[in-house]
Amino acid sequence: MNPVFRRYSIGIISGAAASTVLTTTLHHAVWSLILGVVTGAVYCAARQPARRAYIDNLMTGGSLGVPLWSLISVIAVPLLSGQMPEWTAEQIRQHFPALAGWVVYGASLGIIKQALDDIAERSFGPELAPQAPQVSVRKRIVILGGGFAGMRTAECLEEKLRTDFSTSLTLINETNALLFTPMLAEVAGSSLEPSHISTPLRSALRRTDFIRGVVAGVDLERHSVILHGDTHADGADRREIPYDHLIFALGSASNYLGMTNIEKFAFNFKSLLDAIRIRNHVIEMFERADLESDPALQSSLLTFVIAGGGFAGVELAGALNDFAHGILADYPSFTRIS
Repeated sequence: MNPVFRRYSIGIISGAAASTVLTTTLHHAVWSLILGVVTGAVYCAARQPARRAYIDNLMTGGSLGVPLWSLISVIAVPLLSGQMPEWTAEQIRQHFPALAGWVVYGASLGIIKQALDDIAERSFGPELAPQAPQVSVRKRIVILGGGFAGMRTAECLEEKLRTDFSTSLTLINETNALLFTPMLAEVAGSSLEPSHISTPLRSALRRTDFIRGVVAGVDLERHSVILHGDTHADGADRREIPYDHLIFALGSASNYLGMTNIEKFAFNFKSLLDAIRIRNHVIEMFERADLESDPALQSSLLTFVIAGGGFAGVELAGALNDFAHGILADYPSFTRIS
């Protein structure tokens, strides 16, 4: 049976059966029947059939009665009669029987619809879902990097290629979340939680396939991206992603300007894990300093040096300063912070 004809038929029958309640409250038998049938047809056409979902349909249909009451009984009927909508407190009280009728009508509509859906499924089988046309993928676009550049590129390509299903989009990133790096210092300073500045890439990109992995290299001759990391289910420790067009949006790396000691001993400040590690280190230094009785050693433990005075360095210095002074009250043995 045609799914559209099946839904409308069930809707007409359900609406006609449930409209008997409206005829007793609206006092217009013919119009009540017409409204009930039309509403039932629209309701059933919009609702996907589900097996034995009586409670769901009861609640949905009952809640539908309230807006129908306000739109039809309170607004539409007075306007068609050449009057103003009746929404004063006294007029609303007079329309209360109509409200009860519409709510009972909606609940009855949901129950009858569900019963007819179950009967139709037993008699004619489940409703067949429309088959989407098979489109062969002729072009593969792979984006490396899930930062601002990679994310925005994927969004623009999704919009531009929204009707071109012959092109596939794939984004590869080491983590499954977009990090709002301008507020990374606030996480290090404990004024924001990590979840406040990260957004899942999978939920933000609707058409793009997301792959979590680390890029090991690109084979230009074979047009493939090589990933490595944990061993996959097939036993291989590397994976190849073919591409026709490749977009690099991998971001930048920290530049230590040849200062090997800083590169060896300092904390990096590029990722969410780096910010959390810095915050935990500050707390650890406070705990260790609390156990020291020597003021000089205590002062050295509570001295934090930031290499770099750009945007990230200045933001981090301010965030750590606020954080350190904020937790100072928990350590009464300290006299000052350097």
